Amino acid sequence: MLRPTLVLLCLAMPALADESPWLGDWAADPDWCAQAGRTGEVPEAPIRITDSELLGYENRCRITETDPLQILPGAELVLECVAEGESFADARLLVIDAADSMLMLVPGAEPLRLSRCPDGAAAE
Repeated sequence: MLRPTLVLLCLAMPALADESPWLGDWAADPDWCAQAGRTGEVPEAPIRITDSELLGYENRCRITETDPLQILPGAELVLECVAEGESFADARLLVIDAADSMLMLVPGAEPLRLSRCPDGAAAE
């Protein structure tokens, strides 16, 4: 089921110019973007993805490998994470399906749709 969905996304969407379009602040609820400056501190804040780290609430992951997708804009991130005092290896498949929209696929879980937070969205 996942593979046909990805193929349809590939055929239906325009190519995105950004080399690493997954970098930035991403929220499951766009209202959470107001808390972008508090990522990692409060539960209803976006996650932050940089070249070296994926940061969320009560978890921090070092990105050990980034494998850009060949057909779709996105990447597979190989992670070393710490959450609630526990260390573990993890991975995320990120698929950009529109300019400000991304699907995050986590093994064993439903895909999560995230919206990009605008630059400067955090309340100062």
